[in-house]
Amino acid sequence: MNNQEVAPQADNLTCPRCQLSHIKRNGHTYYGKQNYRCQSCGRQFVLRRQKVSDEAKQLICRLLLERISLRGICRVLDVSLCWLLNFMRQIYQTVPDDLFFRMPKESEFELLCLEADEMWSFVERKSNKQWIWLVLERRSGQIIAVQIGDRSEKSAAALWQKLPPEVKANALILTDHWEAYASAIPPEQHTACGKRSGQTSLIEGFNCRLRQRVSRLVRKTTSFSKNQANHQGAINYFLSHSNLERQKLTFAV
Repeated sequence: MNNQEVAPQADNLTCPRCQLSHIKRNGHTYYGKQNYRCQSCGRQFVLRRQKVSDEAKQLICRLLLERISLRGICRVLDVSLCWLLNFMRQIYQTVPDDLFFRMPKESEFELLCLEADEMWSFVERKSNKQWIWLVLERRSGQIIAVQIGDRSEKSAAALWQKLPPEVKANALILTDHWEAYASAIPPEQHTACGKRSGQTSLIEGFNCRLRQRVSRLVRKTTSFSKNQANHQGAINYFLSHSNLERQKLTFAV
């Protein structure tokens, strides 16, 4: 077929620049879409008629919480990767900084027992290490704060600062023996425990769950994060929904 074949009149195509209908087919793009060229002004363009239903968007919101690649979502729901990336970023921007954490009632808890741990990840390349620091409230299983960065004392201090004031005032944090914790957390509120003590088993189990549910964190995978914003957004998105699920179990009337 001639790449310069005139586009059928049934398409009712008009040039996005000059609004004239003198259009010819002009081969295909790298992604296989039909390319068109205006004979009047020379503008090349492709049709952008993709419409995604509200039902499909709701399904995508659920699929973003599961261990499935973005291209896998594109194949299943027949959406473009460009559209999915834009929609995904919009969803990630709606996640609040507090991750929907709900403070337990004071009558139920005299002292908040927290567990903290960190796990390794990377963005773009394995040499760009990113450590995910988490603080979990033991009784409800909610994640109170997350910090993504290096494994230094600076990151540990940033994690401590992200805790709500009402939590820091009445909390005991259990961690492993990584020295960065001792430098950031007041000694009267910090207890370092060995791995075999079982005192940090909940947060360690949550780290395993996080790595298995968020595909970009699975070890030895090609579904890694390509930029920092999406990396942070995907983790926060999962953590916020995990908190909402835990609240249904813990605070159900």
